[in-house]
Amino acid sequence: MKMIRISILLAGILTTSNSFAQQLPPPGTPSVAKRSHEKEAVKKPEKNTDKKSRLSVTAGLGIANYLGDLTRGNTAFQQSSYAGSLGLSYAIAPLLNARFDIGLHNVQGYDSKAGGAHPERNLSFKSKIIEFSLAAEFSFVNLNRHKFSPYLFAGIGAFNFNPHASYGPDGTFALRGLGTEGQGLTGYPGLYSTMAIEYPLGVGFKYAVSNRLILLSEFNYRFTSTDYLDDVSGFYPDKALLDARNPQTSKFTWRGNGSYPANRALKRGDPDNKDGFYTTTLKIAYKIKAEKGKKTEKTSRQLPVIREESDRDNDGLADVYDKCADVAGSKENNGCPFPYIEGGDLASVSVDSMTYRIYFDLDRAILLSEAFKALQGIVAILKADNSLGVNIAGHSDNTGTAAVNMQISEERANITRDYLLTYNIPAEKITTAFYGDTMPLDENQQWRNRRVEITIVKK
Repeated sequence: MKMIRISILLAGILTTSNSFAQQLPPPGTPSVAKRSHEKEAVKKPEKNTDKKSRLSVTAGLGIANYLGDLTRGNTAFQQSSYAGSLGLSYAIAPLLNARFDIGLHNVQGYDSKAGGAHPERNLSFKSKIIEFSLAAEFSFVNLNRHKFSPYLFAGIGAFNFNPHASYGPDGTFALRGLGTEGQGLTGYPGLYSTMAIEYPLGVGFKYAVSNRLILLSEFNYRFTSTDYLDDVSGFYPDKALLDARNPQTSKFTWRGNGSYPANRALKRGDPDNKDGFYTTTLKIAYKIKAEKGKKTEKTSRQLPVIREESDRDNDGLADVYDKCADVAGSKENNGCPFPYIEGGDLASVSVDSMTYRIYFDLDRAILLSEAFKALQGIVAILKADNSLGVNIAGHSDNTGTAAVNMQISEERANITRDYLLTYNIPAEKITTAFYGDTMPLDENQQWRNRRVEITIVKK
C-alpha cells in the first residue's frame, strides 16, 4: 500500500510538466580587438572558456512528512513539519548528475490528529532526522540548451533519528530509552538502533535562471530499513513487567482512554511494513565557477606604419579612419558599404556584403549579452534599407559528436533568426544554414568556433 501511495504522488507531480523556453542570459565571449593605425597594441590574453563549471552547491527548505504505524493511507502532506538541506551536485554528463545531500528534518505523527491511524490508541511522536545521502540524478532535457527540465533521482544514504513524546505534566521522554515494547526485558528484543539505511527516490523540476543559478522544486521519498522511526512496531508487552522497571513506560505504550490491552497477541504496529518519510522542498543550485584556463602569451609585433593620408580603397576616407580600409564605402558608413556597427565583431567585408560574428557558450544555444550590440545594429540596418537581407550561418566546436554539433549549430542559427523576427524583420529577408564543426575558425581556441556568422547582403 505504501508503494501505491508513493507512486500516485510521483505520478501527480509528473503531470505538471511545462513547455521549454529559450531566454537571453548573461555574459560570454568578447569580440575581436580593433585595428591600430600605427602599432598593433598588446593583445589582451585570450581566455580559454572551454572548462565548463560542473560542480554546484545546493540548498533547500520545505516540509517533511512521515508514513508509518501512526498514519492512515490518505495522510499525504498532513501533520507536516520542517525540512532543510545542503548539498553538492556534480555534472557527470549533460543529463546525468551525481549528488551528495545533508538533510536536517523534523517528522511527527499523531493518532489523534487528522490522518491518524488509531485515535483510540492516542500515541504520538516527534523526531529530528539528520541524513546523509548519495544519489544519481537524471534530467530529461539539457539545461545548457533549454531553461526547464523535469528530473528523477535515486540513491542510498543513512540517517539518525530519536523519537520523543510528551505526556501531560511529566514532560518529554526519549521513547527508545523507555523500551515501550519491552526492549531490554527478558524474553523481549534489545533496544533498536537510532541509525538506519535509507533509499531516496524522487522527482523534481529545474528552471535555469542563468548560466549559474538554477531553481528546483523537488519531492523526495525515503524508503528506510527501520520500523521504529515512530517507536511503534510489534506487540503490546506485559504491563506488569514494564511498570516494575519504570512506571512511566506503560503511559507511552498505551495512551488511550480505556484500559491497557491485556491481550499479548494484540498488535501495536506492523513490523512487516517499514516506516518512511518524504520531503517537499524548494531548492536553489549555484554553479561554482570553473577553474580558468591558461591565458595565451602576450604578443606584440610591429606593423607597417599607415600614414594618415593613405587610402587603399580610394573611397576618400583615410585608412586611419576607415573601418573597411580595403573595400570602398561611404564616409557616412565609416568607409564601409553598409553602416558600421560599433562594438560588433566584423569578420569580413565585400562591395555588397558585411559579415559579423556572435559567440556562444560551450554546448549552449542561448544568446549572450555581448551579442546584442551586433544584433541591434543589424536590426537598425535592415529597417533603414528594405533592399537588404541577412544570411545566418550556425557553427559549433568539435567537442561533441558530429550529429550533436550539427544540431547545436542549427539551434544557434535558429535562435538568431528568431531574435530578428521578434523585431519584425520579414522572414523572406532571412536565410539560415548550419554546418556543425565542419568549418572551424580556430583549431586552438575552440570558443571562436562556437559562433554564428550574420552576413548583410543586397537581396
